[in-house]
Amino acid sequence: MSVHRIFLSESAAGGAAPGAHFVIGGDEAHHAIRVKRLAAGDEIELVDGRGMRARARIAETTKHGKSEWKLDAEVIESRIEPRASVRLEVFAAAAKGDRLDEMIESLSQLGVDAFRPLLTDHAIVDPRETKLERLRRNAFESIKQCGRAWPIEISEPVELKHALKEVEGGFACVADARGTSMPEIAERPSRAAVFIGPEGGWSPREFEWFRAGGLRLIRCSPHVLRVETAAIAAATLLINDSVLQRYTPG
Repeated sequence: MSVHRIFLSESAAGGAAPGAHFVIGGDEAHHAIRVKRLAAGDEIELVDGRGMRARARIAETTKHGKSEWKLDAEVIESRIEPRASVRLEVFAAAAKGDRLDEMIESLSQLGVDAFRPLLTDHAIVDPRETKLERLRRNAFESIKQCGRAWPIEISEPVELKHALKEVEGGFACVADARGTSMPEIAERPSRAAVFIGPEGGWSPREFEWFRAGGLRLIRCSPHVLRVETAAIAAATLLINDSVLQRYTPG
């Protein structure tokens, strides 16, 4: 059975030393006690979205009033998990509607470090700040499900020509059906990036930018992929590359 994770606020997690006690209430306690059926003696994991990972044991559970539950958890051991040695970034045209939410959820589970909506010549979706804020909230929720210590970063939209300047000095490639297999990477970079185009594809001048920047086109499938599928497939190729092996989660 997978361990149940509870999210602590950054301020509360600052004192997560062995022996420390945390009284947890609200939805977190209700879900742990009433849904997961956890009780005194069961172990849980406490995370704060800033690298902290603490193993804790439930000391007791209590009910207040008719429906308010609380649990007292004692920290057994804690540590700060470092960020990956190679920062993996996905620059992708935003998919429509719920497809963007699903893409972020999958990229979070894979371990991608950052996502940035890409504004291109043929892009038709420019996510508003309210949408980005919801994606960021979902990224924190994803921590509890997939067990990562740091959430995927969701940044503001960026135009392709500016994004290409941002990734100079690292490894960068472009997902495109005209591409070839994943190129060999001579040495481990500090960051790796992949660019995913919109449903309308890249424009001629954008292909020229890629050529001038020395970016290789990589083919993720023999078929034409939707934006969210291409992002997941390309990220998987980079994560599994032997040179870009970033860390083994503890």
